Amino acid sequence: MTNTNCLEDVRCPACGNEDTFRFAVITMATVTDDGAEVEHGDMEWDQNSYAECVNCKEHGKLAHFMA
Repeated sequence: MTNTNCLEDVRCPACGNEDTFRFAVITMATVTDDGAEVEHGDMEWDQNSYAECVNCKEHGKLAHFMA
């Protein structure tokens, strides 16, 4: 499958997965002493963000996964 949206040009170099990854993202949360509530709005990531293949657990910067 060729991705054309959020995962465009992303592919695991170890196993070839193109479907599902885990990224470390930047988002907003409301935080109090009792905990945090994530505001499910915009999220940001870039080529320096941590990325992990859900199939084989290959991990590193997202740039490592760019085709």
